[in-house]
Amino acid sequence: MTPHERLDAVARFGFTTRQAGFLVTVMRHSGVCLPRQYATFAGVAYGHKINRFFERLVSRGFASACPCLHNRALVYHVYSRSLYGAIGEPHSRLRQPVPGAVVAPRLMLLDTVLEAPEVTWLAGEQDKVEHFTTRTGIPLDCLPQQAARTGGAASCRLFPDALPIGVESPNRTLFVYSATHSSLVDFRPFLRRHLALLSALPVWTLRLVVAPDDRAVETAWQVVIDREIGPLLAGPGHAEHRVEWWALGRRYGHVSPLVTDCSGVRRGVEQGEQVGERLAARSQPPWSRSPGVPRRALGRSRMPGLRTNNYWPCVM
Repeated sequence: MTPHERLDAVARFGFTTRQAGFLVTVMRHSGVCLPRQYATFAGVAYGHKINRFFERLVSRGFASACPCLHNRALVYHVYSRSLYGAIGEPHSRLRQPVPGAVVAPRLMLLDTVLEAPEVTWLAGEQDKVEHFTTRTGIPLDCLPQQAARTGGAASCRLFPDALPIGVESPNRTLFVYSATHSSLVDFRPFLRRHLALLSALPVWTLRLVVAPDDRAVETAWQVVIDREIGPLLAGPGHAEHRVEWWALGRRYGHVSPLVTDCSGVRRGVEQGEQVGERLAARSQPPWSRSPGVPRRALGRSRMPGLRTNNYWPCVM
């Protein structure tokens, strides 16, 4: 599908052109978003219209909302099969329940895409394969791949990381990766999967996106870069190969999801929002330590009905 066809397909659900454009961007690159990101995309001030737009997404079953650990934000997950089907991606992995550890990296990727509207962003596997094999002449076996098993049969999944890839004018390829403490463990496999493609491309940039509160991680990441793709960056023949640090202007430590127990999943996300509102006045997590109770015992004495989890139980 063309970008215009995707936009029209989502707009048919009753969204304005700006709303449809934002939803397409979210569904193709992150799956999760914040209201202030829509304000940036639309170029409007944060206010009642934005809140009404997200309330409508939740009430119509297009998205779920999850309060964050410090009650400073709501993170929205767009998961509707109808919307993803409208853009030709009904089985997108971004529809699946979101691991808590990847919420912030996904939001960082979305901010990166929104900050660079002049870049042509490739999202789906089909778009990436077509670009590199047809437009740049890269052999199929040079594309990043990972073994997968579907229905008991072994297969090979191309571009398994599902990360945005940009095309800058005139012919520079832009690879984006969120550099956080939790994503470092997956960085080495990511580079190894992309080594053949990076070697075949004459001009490329690897952009490591970092938040202000994660700036201290650069040293550890540089060790991995030197070991895995150091030869591609050294020497006069590789002057067009670059690794750059891209500092975002926002912090993401407050967007760790705070969710209800799994038993409340099917009662809807509204209950989770009510819990977040009831605790909004507290700046600490919603449990306390009584005198004489050791800190290590807190995990067994938390307020019943609330806990943090690796996955959002509130996401259908």
